[in-house]
Amino acid sequence: MSYATTSFSNDATNIEDRQVYPSYIDQLLDRYEEILQKHRAENPDLYHLVELRKKQAINSDTFSEDNTSNINVTAEDEKLLWNRELRGSPLRAQIRASQRKIRQSLSTLNADITPRTQAHNRKCDSQSIDEEREFRADVVSAQIKAWRSMLPTLIKKFARIPDYRRTNSIKHKITVLMIFGLFAFIFRLSSRREMNRELTSPVIFDHLKRIFPEIETIPHADTLARILERIEPKKIEMIHINMIKELIKKKKFRKLLIQDCIPITIDGAQKLYRQGLLQDPQWCERKVGKDDTQQYLYALEANITLKNGLTIPLMTEYLYRSTNELEQDTNKQDSEITAFERLSARLKKYFPRLKIILFADAMFATQTIMEMLHNYQWEYIIRLPKKKLTDLSKQLSKNKPDRVSLPNQHYHKKRKQTFYWENNIPYGYEWQLNINLIACFEEYEIVNPKTGKIEKCCSEQAWISSIPAKISNLHELLNLGARKRELIEDSLNTEKNRGYHYKHAFSYNWNASQGFHYLMRLAHAINAISEFTKKLKKYIKELGCSATLKLIKETLFSPWLSLSWYKKQFLKTPQLKLQLE
Repeated sequence: MSYATTSFSNDATNIEDRQVYPSYIDQLLDRYEEILQKHRAENPDLYHLVELRKKQAINSDTFSEDNTSNINVTAEDEKLLWNRELRGSPLRAQIRASQRKIRQSLSTLNADITPRTQAHNRKCDSQSIDEEREFRADVVSAQIKAWRSMLPTLIKKFARIPDYRRTNSIKHKITVLMIFGLFAFIFRLSSRREMNRELTSPVIFDHLKRIFPEIETIPHADTLARILERIEPKKIEMIHINMIKELIKKKKFRKLLIQDCIPITIDGAQKLYRQGLLQDPQWCERKVGKDDTQQYLYALEANITLKNGLTIPLMTEYLYRSTNELEQDTNKQDSEITAFERLSARLKKYFPRLKIILFADAMFATQTIMEMLHNYQWEYIIRLPKKKLTDLSKQLSKNKPDRVSLPNQHYHKKRKQTFYWENNIPYGYEWQLNINLIACFEEYEIVNPKTGKIEKCCSEQAWISSIPAKISNLHELLNLGARKRELIEDSLNTEKNRGYHYKHAFSYNWNASQGFHYLMRLAHAINAISEFTKKLKKYIKELGCSATLKLIKETLFSPWLSLSWYKKQFLKTPQLKLQLE
């Protein structure tokens, strides 16, 4: 009786306590729910496994208080429980720790580590408007020197382009029109509307006129489009080639060559596409799905890719659809191989005696192309296809156990390299070619972005070369040459996504679209060379490329500097000095 009374009294006490302290108990329950929800969010795999095991036990009618031991945890379940993937801040901390560990191990091995960018992340150094004006003047002065060393020659060549307009109705000289289009792409304007809006302001006109007195008027972008419809686009490319010839003649690239040859890399890129058949008949066509048809523009691009990373746009060859039935079937599409042959022929015509080494993708590893390059007396390094030319791959693989490292340079860009090769292989239907095979095997460590752990990886690449491989020339041929093929991909990505609007149709006319494209490539070449001048390169390392170009544009488009300052820049003797590293 006393026991029951005591139990009743305890229950009554608990009820009274809960009535006295209801808010405190609710807070504890809420806190319990928060902890439970947090634990469930941090351990989703654990709770998923628990729910899964409950369902299995209920379905098999074995889940009870007496036989819970029948639930077995497999090895996969234990791995899921104790090796859960990290998430959020713990994962980011693990990734940073792994990356730090890789850098420390590479630093002890004297491996060269190239930072992605050296641009600072701090506030502006200028303390006053005068200091900022002085800084802007220094940067713009370096840019004007680069322009003044290249553009006067171009302006003279622009004046020689045939003008088909009526003499009495000409308001803007063809030189003014070409400079207008060139500066539109130098300043990376996105459309003809933006050209009219930005380049016709009195401020930029006065500034450019002080630097280049040939600019007498301000044309309309539509006037430029109409003149480009009538002139031969290759005339603009010829001016581009003459600028490169002038730089080669002045030996500006002398210390940046590979095997004493100008390195040229070739790659293809799609410019744009449109649904239907509304554009010029020379646009290429393709079927999409069952019924849809697209027209598209595709071009083969050739760039000079130098040792120091300078990539200069050089030439463009469009793929086109022939409308001449006597020349070929109208249903036959152009290909990159035939475009490569046309591009190489024009390159040989422009530079008949220039020593050239050509870098190309595995698509161009054909006997016809290698024989053509041999007849042109050019050197070449072409990627060896993985699924084609298997006989060559097998012949090269025999030397894989004997691969060697470069003396005093086991690592390149965080990767341990070993090489093997096979020289003097007769090739061709008549064994008329003598080729060489080179392969590079690389081992490196990466951080898994899902687990944050360090993983060891390896890769292998092989090339067909016209130059026999030696331990003394492997670094120059591959690391500074063939591996630089990524530079043209980065250059094309710059033209597509970093301001040059490669994929924008400035005109749907066949001639005008090519004319705008050649002007864009010429402007990109001028900007690329300017970025590697010694003085401007210093600011680009400090600020970054995009920030430096933006600063130059803002200064020129605004009255930061006086007209007398621009006159003084015109009187200075320009000199082009390139950064060699």
